[in-house]
Amino acid sequence: MTINSTPPPAVCTEVLDPQGRGTVLQVVYAHHLDGETLAMRLFDAYGHRPESGDALPDEVPAHTVMELLGAQGAHCAEGWHVSANEPTQEAWDEVWPWAQAQVRRLFPSLTWSVEPGRRIALPWDADK
Repeated sequence: MTINSTPPPAVCTEVLDPQGRGTVLQVVYAHHLDGETLAMRLFDAYGHRPESGDALPDEVPAHTVMELLGAQGAHCAEGWHVSANEPTQEAWDEVWPWAQAQVRRLFPSLTWSVEPGRRIALPWDADK
């Protein structure tokens, strides 16, 4: 069974657009993330840093993780999905352990993988 097979319904409220352009629908929804999925969200946000020469922060504060999740959810809701080139295996090797450590530090009681049969598909593993 998938982790989000029965998501709760969204809560919608009509609000004024933040730039004053009219009325828009504010949608608040919930979905479930296990530790592995949350670490993948962090990897998505930070995976290109090593390739661009930017260092990974020693620690990401919880409010930054919440901001990233909010931005990713909003982009997805508007139909935007990350389409940049996938990070390299070298970036994966550096960023993935860092992302796992951040999740385990911030949310130590979080179950790591509620779907043990799920496999993360990595571009360089396509032939396997």
